[in-house]
Amino acid sequence: MWVNSKVIQEAVEKIVRQALNDATSTVDQIGSVIKLREQIEQLKIEKARREEDFARREREVEHKVGLERKRQEFEIAQSKREATVTVREENLKADRERFEQQLTFQNDRFTTEVGYLKDMISGMLKRLPSAEVIATLGNKGA
Repeated sequence: MWVNSKVIQEAVEKIVRQALNDATSTVDQIGSVIKLREQIEQLKIEKARREEDFARREREVEHKVGLERKRQEFEIAQSKREATVTVREENLKADRERFEQQLTFQNDRFTTEVGYLKDMISGMLKRLPSAEVIATLGNKGA
């Protein structure tokens, strides 16, 4: 059975075409795989960039929140100090007013007492015999 060379040639051409089609399809699929891998790598890079941006923003927000917290703590402490100073100033003012009232009272009381003492001494001096009277009395008896 001799096979016609034309039939063999057609069969070989058909097989070669099929092999070429399969090879082309495989090359196309390999190209697609390479492109998909490149896309995957690009997406991974983009994901990493976005994660880094998000992490940076989160750090910035945390930093700003920390600064705000410190500012509020400082303002609270400053307000407490100011309130304490205000209360102390008011207390000192009240103490000074009390002191001045007591000083005025003591001064008035001292002035009054000195007045009483002067009146009493003046009255006692009027009742005591004077040195002139004693001298006069002493001369009569001699």
